[in-house]
Amino acid sequence: MNHVAIDIGASGGTVYLGSVTPTAFDVKEVHRFDNRPVERDGRYVWDLSALRERIVEGIEIAAEQADGLDTVGVDTWGLDFGLLSDGAVLRDPVSYRDPDATATREELFDAVGKRRLFEATGITNWNTPNTLWQLHTLAEREPELLERADSLLMMPQLLTTLLGGRQAGEVTVASTTQMVDPSERSWATGLLEELSLPTEILPPLEEPGQRLGPIADDVAQRVPGAPELVTPASHDTAAAVAGLPLDGNAAFLNTGSWFILGVERDEPIRSDAGFEHAVSNELGVDGTVRLLQNVNGFFLLEECREAWREAGDPVAYDHLLSAARNAAPRAALVDPDAEAFGIDAPMPEQIRQYCRRTDQPVPTGQGGIVRCLLDSLVTKTALELEGLAAVVDDPPSSINLGGGGVRNELFCRLLADATGLPVVAGPVEATAIGNLLTQALAVDTVPDLAAGRRLVESAFETTRYEPTDTDGWERAKARLTDLPSA
Repeated sequence: MNHVAIDIGASGGTVYLGSVTPTAFDVKEVHRFDNRPVERDGRYVWDLSALRERIVEGIEIAAEQADGLDTVGVDTWGLDFGLLSDGAVLRDPVSYRDPDATATREELFDAVGKRRLFEATGITNWNTPNTLWQLHTLAEREPELLERADSLLMMPQLLTTLLGGRQAGEVTVASTTQMVDPSERSWATGLLEELSLPTEILPPLEEPGQRLGPIADDVAQRVPGAPELVTPASHDTAAAVAGLPLDGNAAFLNTGSWFILGVERDEPIRSDAGFEHAVSNELGVDGTVRLLQNVNGFFLLEECREAWREAGDPVAYDHLLSAARNAAPRAALVDPDAEAFGIDAPMPEQIRQYCRRTDQPVPTGQGGIVRCLLDSLVTKTALELEGLAAVVDDPPSSINLGGGGVRNELFCRLLADATGLPVVAGPVEATAIGNLLTQALAVDTVPDLAAGRRLVESAFETTRYEPTDTDGWERAKARLTDLPSA
């Protein structure tokens, strides 16, 4: 069967055409487009109409390259949502990167405390602007907007509805909100009521693999055959993890705007150690739980590339990585999660200012900045991996890598050295593969997740990186631990 995977990230979108049979799996990229928050009325928001048009263009291109399309599924980043009334979107969704999106976060923490939030939802992610924080800020700052709403949809379900699907909730992306009980796999209504937040606007949660109806009439006029909309693993990380050939006690690391590092388990962990080491329990395919930690990832690099692009400087990855290889290793480090880094100023200068403020050598040139970022990202990942290992009974013995980092050989080698673990990179398009795989599960082409992963392992190549140069990384971890988070 032919499936279309629509993978929307916080910096761009990609449309893939996939063909899945019980014995074969093929995927190819057919369309790519930019996606960044736009500034409107002093807020950073997502342009829904533009997103929908880019998505439809991608489905059209996929249809031109296939003998009929059977299903379409959308995955996106987590956290962000839209509010609707009588099926109409009340306003473009505010980006979690908007400086005012979570303005009442500290009031929320004061009201219930971080320990209570972890007990209720299994989520820490104190460096992530969770949906709960955004909803709390809306209730405090714009209550009239919430009063007008009769439905809240996370971004993948919002976009699917705009394409013609029925309104629905889905557990993998909902579990990023800090509003879901991971044991029950349903909304944590007790916590929300305690915070006087509305629960009636939340749709019932469903597992991945639900059929949502045919594509909208205006899209069907442009796409022959009117494919059916289905729910894949609609959180991009959940899709990526589903698309990785995980086995044994391997950790996963999905690399995009955010780095998501974790292990797959059958039950959530809400222990004292879990809270101390700030792990989060997000939900996966086939009843699984993703025990994980979030690190602000390639967002910093992409913001640098955007600034350099606007200045007319070269931004091709080959150029930047070649320059980084020639730069001094670990000369300067930044905490990727520091609140100093945002979207309201050119990122290269933010990095230089941080290094000045922390009495470190200031990176010069593109190569110095890129090497600083890569060294910092793998060092922070190594630290978070140590915290994760302290929570589980069987510490990871290898890392399965998905996302954009798979193509970055320098990053992969640095990651193996910094963590001291073998890194298995690939498949390259793990998120798209997981999206397509869960669509295949929805139409019974593949019987279960385990069988799907065996199919993925046989169909796609991976590259293994062994640690070769581990000297200096313990000092780097100690240096980064001492850096400020503001």
